[in-house]
Amino acid sequence: MKVAVLGFGLSGKAAYRLLKSKGYSVDVFDEREFDSFGEGFYFGKNADEFLEREYELVVVSPGIKPSHRFVRKASGKDRELISEVELASRFCEKPVIAITGTNGKTTTVKLVESILNRGGFRALACGNYGVAFSSVVEEDVDYFVVEVSSFQLEFVKSFKPFISAILNIDKDHLYWHSSMNGYIEAKKNIFKNQSQSDFFIKNDRDSYDFDGKARLLTVSWDRMDADAYIEDGRVVVNYGKQFIIERVRLFGLGNYENIAFSALVSLVCGVSEKTVKEVVSEMENLEHRIEYVVEIDGVKFYNDSKATNLSAVENALKSFEKKKNIVLILGGKHKGESYSRLMPLLNEYVKALVVYGEDRKKILAELTEFLPIPLPAINIWGAVRGAFEVADKGDIVLFSPGGSSCPPYKNFEERGEAFKKEVFTFKKEYDAAPLI
Repeated sequence: MKVAVLGFGLSGKAAYRLLKSKGYSVDVFDEREFDSFGEGFYFGKNADEFLEREYELVVVSPGIKPSHRFVRKASGKDRELISEVELASRFCEKPVIAITGTNGKTTTVKLVESILNRGGFRALACGNYGVAFSSVVEEDVDYFVVEVSSFQLEFVKSFKPFISAILNIDKDHLYWHSSMNGYIEAKKNIFKNQSQSDFFIKNDRDSYDFDGKARLLTVSWDRMDADAYIEDGRVVVNYGKQFIIERVRLFGLGNYENIAFSALVSLVCGVSEKTVKEVVSEMENLEHRIEYVVEIDGVKFYNDSKATNLSAVENALKSFEKKKNIVLILGGKHKGESYSRLMPLLNEYVKALVVYGEDRKKILAELTEFLPIPLPAINIWGAVRGAFEVADKGDIVLFSPGGSSCPPYKNFEERGEAFKKEVFTFKKEYDAAPLI
């Protein structure tokens, strides 16, 4: 079989290696420029060769939109388009736990992996977290815990997890899926092939219809008859014998959902209540997720660079007390949804706003009702100093951009590291010569 791999990033490389190890003839296409890898690799302008060739199977990398001309061309032919996750699943002989959602995926995947390993199983986190599924699919484990994005779910055909979960759904990636309905339908592909012997876990705050065959479990904020529900800073689990999780180190409102989902997944796999509670009590926030950085003259700085959508910003704000003592730094690349959505929470939690980055003018125009007038900043250097300037002792500076990363940062990790670096640089300057 002749196979094409579109995109040569992390997942594209993993797909290529897996296919070659199985004896397939593989060509790789990427419109970005790379050093020459020899025959079968078409980069830059040479990637247009794809339009002239025929393949039975095309593996589409997450960064390539369904509207891309390569995908449109392949869709019009008698050939199969699949994602790297779908490809890996075809060679997978172990049970898969698949987790998706607008926010909270990585924390939940890490928590599930940790609980299962503590509980005596061999579990391996992969997918969008850590390493590509195709890179590890032949590892000898009991469970693969796979973080799956809507991009990857767009092109699945037979992907069939033992346990799947959609943590939450809110507006995001509409530039990629073209509509909210398209985004939701992509997410729902996670359970479309599951059978009655499988499990699906749903957040009952989400309004989409579950039309799958798997056994349905639910997480709720207000229904006490749900399989797990959240109240008063604790998680009540009703699956099997009821128990309560209240010793929690993870900070942030959204983490209660992550804990509830992780507990249900772990219990289905046979882990004990004791182990679940132990691991939850030990786990701390991952980097760039409402991560405490440092305190400067009574002002605490938090790095929430992973907040790449407005729902994540809302969760971050609601994680703090309503003292209206937050100086919020917004910015990055605008993703289409108006920042005016944040106004109710800004009025409750935020004393001042700083807006930075390439789309700052657009964001500022959407927040004209906020007073005092938000401060513009060209970059993170200026945002950190501007935020501290308007903060008082006892205040919080929260870096929770709400948009995706823009140059010079490739991703939220680089952006978060840049924020922390600027904060520590400023602290060193301030400690050496305190402002009067």
